[in-house]
Amino acid sequence: MAAVVPHTDADGLAAGAIALRARGEGADAAVLLGRGRNPWQPDAPLPPGLLTILDWGVRPLDRPALFVDHHAPEAAAGPGQLVVSGYDATTEISTAALMRRVVPEASAWLAAVGAVGDLGDRAFELPECAGAPKTAVRKLVPLINAPRRLPDGPVRAALALLVEHDDPRQALWDPRVALLEASRQEWRAAYDAVMKIGPTVRGAVALIRFSAPYQIHPLVAQAWSRRLAPRVVLAANDDYLSGLISFAARGGIGDLRRLLRDALPEAQGEFAHGQYADGYPEQWGDKRFTQHGSCPTCYTELSSYMKCAICPICGTRVTLT
Repeated sequence: MAAVVPHTDADGLAAGAIALRARGEGADAAVLLGRGRNPWQPDAPLPPGLLTILDWGVRPLDRPALFVDHHAPEAAAGPGQLVVSGYDATTEISTAALMRRVVPEASAWLAAVGAVGDLGDRAFELPECAGAPKTAVRKLVPLINAPRRLPDGPVRAALALLVEHDDPRQALWDPRVALLEASRQEWRAAYDAVMKIGPTVRGAVALIRFSAPYQIHPLVAQAWSRRLAPRVVLAANDDYLSGLISFAARGGIGDLRRLLRDALPEAQGEFAHGQYADGYPEQWGDKRFTQHGSCPTCYTELSSYMKCAICPICGTRVTLT
């Protein structure tokens, strides 16, 4: 049986939960790669045999595998491989929603947790998410997303909530939610401090450089990209991985994935992963969101017809006008 290797954000974990539940396996059966690791590394700690790689992108791999993903693929399926891709779909979709197409009997709320994590409230328009309890899903997503931002956060506990419960309202009553909430508060304090650092702007590119042991550089880049549009924003973190500078790029107009690949042809990072980022050649940098439709902290788009919402990315409670 193929080992399940999900990405550790809400979309990857929700997709992984769908796969594990379909096979009658618990969260302990998943292969959760640690900070700085990905399935494409030659020494990646992967078990022998078949793999089910969820939400990691599609790149060359010299072993049999099933890929389920919604980012721009960087390789075609090889021998013994199958790719289920949502890229180039008429309606943007997430990996968890794709997994519900693979496993039609899966719960809509699991598809919604993944889709809301990547797409915000637009996810509820997907047929795979129809009927999911919106309020509970919105509350759960930032909690599921939180552990991966810490150096050694309780990612497996987040996955277990999705695997072991039949309803998001039940999951929110699980005592392990306290671990996830503590994780969210921890990284959020670091994020708030970093957002006080001003950018260095050179022409069409802006740089925010800082040191924090949390995966907050994507959120920092996303927030500043809305403020500095149409510039490309780089958020560089000196303390995420030892001996390396980790960065995220957001904003601009054009293909950020290609820009980063051309600038760093030998790099081994996640060039195919990230919301409003390098996973989509058609960039989002030229979009404009009114303030009433965006999270004031990280500028994620929210549904303007709602009176209030919880941002699925950073967990900020937003009152919409």
